[in-house]
Amino acid sequence: MTQQSGSSGPGTPADRDTRILDDLRDAVERMHVLARSPRIVVASGTRTGGARPMAWQVLFERSFGGAVPPLAYRGTAATRLPAILADGHDSEPTLAAGWSHPRLGEAMAMGPVIQAFRADWLPDDVSRALMGVIVFEEDGLSLQGVRAIVQELGLR
Repeated sequence: MTQQSGSSGPGTPADRDTRILDDLRDAVERMHVLARSPRIVVASGTRTGGARPMAWQVLFERSFGGAVPPLAYRGTAATRLPAILADGHDSEPTLAAGWSHPRLGEAMAMGPVIQAFRADWLPDDVSRALMGVIVFEEDGLSLQGVRAIVQELGLR
């Protein structure tokens, strides 16, 4: 016997919708916006705990409101955070594959500090391309520590 549309058995569209809503709810509860320009977000917990990368990407991009240009994501080590916030990037962009990624999940594998750049401004205008940073509480990073750096640099 086949299942009818709208049923809530395992593997159904209703289960998928529930998982998506749970991921979004988890990300919203863990997301702390510390500055708006560039957007600095601290995500409580680790990259592997809780919401899947797509939920983080959707919430981050929607946090800008309105139309958002295509973003390129780059993950890096926790130690690079002060330089990123001061300089707008951790290293000069290249055209080589792997410097940045169109999906947040790919960048998350590179480190707990995720930079989001306007893809249409790379690689030529990296100094103005940084739209925001997502920081996961790993490798010594914490909400209080990131907040202190943001305040010290006068980011709002």
